[in-house]
Amino acid sequence: MNNIKILDGAIGSELILRNQKLPPHIWSADTNLTNPNLLLDIYREYIEAGANYITTNTFRTTPRAYKKTGLSYSVANKIAEKSMQSAIKIAKKASNESVKVLGSIAPLEDCYSPNLFPGVNIAKSEFSIIVKWFKEGGIDGYLLETMNNIPETKLCLEIVREYSLPVWVSFNLKNSYLLQSGERLKDAIKMTTGFDVECILLNCNPLNRTKDAMKILSDNCSIWGIYPNLGIGDPSPDGIITDYHSDDQFLDLCKNAIDLGASVLGGCCGTSPRHIKLLRDNFLI
Repeated sequence: MNNIKILDGAIGSELILRNQKLPPHIWSADTNLTNPNLLLDIYREYIEAGANYITTNTFRTTPRAYKKTGLSYSVANKIAEKSMQSAIKIAKKASNESVKVLGSIAPLEDCYSPNLFPGVNIAKSEFSIIVKWFKEGGIDGYLLETMNNIPETKLCLEIVREYSLPVWVSFNLKNSYLLQSGERLKDAIKMTTGFDVECILLNCNPLNRTKDAMKILSDNCSIWGIYPNLGIGDPSPDGIITDYHSDDQFLDLCKNAIDLGASVLGGCCGTSPRHIKLLRDNFLI
């Protein structure tokens, strides 16, 4: 169990609990520029709780997202870059020699709506900009997270491999066997074998959906992990959670993951520094 690595927990839902208003489209990215000290405090709490990896608050620091707020593309591009630079700077300031910073890259559109994927040609241009900004910011690796379809994930992998940094990929599921797109999780994992992917994960999935999918990861991946959503029922696109699974249910799932061979544990929406401390205290000490 001492070989387990711990990711941080949620940023968006944690900001909501701390009375931050997350505007439409750019969501938690707004905090990078309006309240960076709060974000820094959250990262430090996660590290103090036991996180070995923290993820940049860049889920929606994209020109596409900022353009939806009514900005011109030129202005949206400048603010998105500024927001990403701030997010990376904050994460690096919180980290230390024993904590790695992973650059979070999400689907270009809503994570639960794979049908909105804009297509390979458009996505290639947009991902190329995002990935370049990350490299210039000096991250330790890429985390493609909440990925919901195979073509978009594959395209992003093709772009990030040009920068020779570690890459992790995390999938979001429609059910325990299929991505949100309806494609098989097993096929998505197989696709990643054509790239130098260090770790395959599942994130922002409810506990029961995660539990039944872990056997697929165990059977098809050498290094894998989970960071589930603690909300009961399907995840909410706005990150607001009203009903939570208990600590015991969260720990039971993580213990099951370890028994199946998981190497990485963490939390997505609804988790907090307290949950990361629970992982450390129960599985590392």
